[in-house]
Amino acid sequence: MKPGQRTEKQTEDDPYNKSNALLSDIIMNYRTVISFGEKNVDYLLDKFDILLEEPRAFGIKNAHISGFYFGYSQMIRFSFVGVIYYIAAIFIANYNQD
Repeated sequence: MKPGQRTEKQTEDDPYNKSNALLSDIIMNYRTVISFGEKNVDYLLDKFDILLEEPRAFGIKNAHISGFYFGYSQMIRFSFVGVIYYIAAIFIANYNQD
C-alpha cells in the first residue's frame, strides 16, 4: 500500500464521509431541497451539524494534546536556559569573573 492511500476500512470509518455525502446530495438537488420547505431544510442542516460533531470533538481533543506537548517542550527549553544562567551566576560569584 502506498503512503497516504486509504484502505477500504478507513474509508468507511471516516467521519466526514456521511456529512460530505449529505452535503453533496443537498447541493446537487438544491431545487428539491428548497421545495421541502424551511422546516425540512433546517432539519437537514441540523443533521449535517450532528454528523460533524465527531470530527469536531476529535479536533478539540487533538488540539489539547498538541497544546500540552508544546507547553511541555517550551518548559524544558526555558528550564534549560534558566539552569545555564544559574550555573553562570554561581561561577561569576565564586570566581569574580566579570
